[in-house]
Amino acid sequence: MKLLSRNRKPDVPALAEQQDVEGLVTAAGFKDVLQDFEGRVIDRGAEIRAQAVVALGELGGEAGNGTVQGALRDPSDNVRSAAVRVLFARGEVAPLAQALGWLPADKGNSRTLALRALLQLKEPGTAQSVMRALVWAPGDRPLGDLDAALVHTLVEADTRADVVNEIVQELLSALSDDRDEVVERAEELLLRLAPASVQGIIAELEGGRAPERAAALLGGSGDTRALEPLMQALNHRDISVRVQAASALGELRDPAAVEALLHATRDHNVDVRAEAGQALDTIGTAAVVVTMSAMVRPMIAEAVSAAVQAHGLGEGNNTPQVGHVQDREVEHVQDREVETVRPVGLLGVGEFRSALEEARATDEGPQ
Repeated sequence: MKLLSRNRKPDVPALAEQQDVEGLVTAAGFKDVLQDFEGRVIDRGAEIRAQAVVALGELGGEAGNGTVQGALRDPSDNVRSAAVRVLFARGEVAPLAQALGWLPADKGNSRTLALRALLQLKEPGTAQSVMRALVWAPGDRPLGDLDAALVHTLVEADTRADVVNEIVQELLSALSDDRDEVVERAEELLLRLAPASVQGIIAELEGGRAPERAAALLGGSGDTRALEPLMQALNHRDISVRVQAASALGELRDPAAVEALLHATRDHNVDVRAEAGQALDTIGTAAVVVTMSAMVRPMIAEAVSAAVQAHGLGEGNNTPQVGHVQDREVEHVQDREVETVRPVGLLGVGEFRSALEEARATDEGPQ
């Protein structure tokens, strides 16, 4: 065994009895580290440090508060857990929230204790503190389910009128952050806060700094309020926004988006065309054909009316009325919709166009 570091072992019970804050602060930094023959480091001072942190907490007030907060970064999970308990007893939200950014999620219990402590404190402003610490945490660790659930719960528990809007606006600002992990964490929380966050995401799509990411989020939200803004976004000047808008409309699976997506299949950019075609496949062939027939009906009625006028069929009892002809044509199209929609799940863009031409040819009849 090799001695790496050792100080004089402090008598924590005696220091606590004497209410010796300075002595306990020193004890909270006690080190007694050995290295065994296999190179493993053994920290025999962790128990003393944990006892010192607890003793500082029992003195009450803010005794050794800086030392207790510093113990949240101690290499020993037992010391970190002791610090969490003391800070919880003192109602210290900010240091506990900040610690979520570095407390290990896969080793020890200190991070779980911090999550529980923050959940129980639920003071006004706790949601913002936790959100900031989690989203802008160092490293690339993704947001955990417990993290997202904590933020959601704290937001619901905060009774202030504008708390949701304040948090949503901060998360929207994070969508344009230079760090991808920050953006991904913000996206996760925005989805967790839906439907309360949807209106803010729509505003980001329409005039924010990250419209592409906003479009993707709206597709994941499943909120029908996103339908019209996403259809408008198919005309956005930015190709990436148009691509994401088409993809999002496919996720929403609303037949009302079919006409807009059909127009997008004629976009000058190949990626937009491909994504629009995929979205149409996702919505389903039957819905697409029904929408197309509704678009064709006015053209049929107009053609019939023009033919009637061109052939001078406007007089006499045997003259068919335009309205009647239109009704028959509409019925004819509806009948053909049932007959010509192929019993398949989804069609590709090429197959869809073939099916559409086939439906039109059937409606027009032999020449």
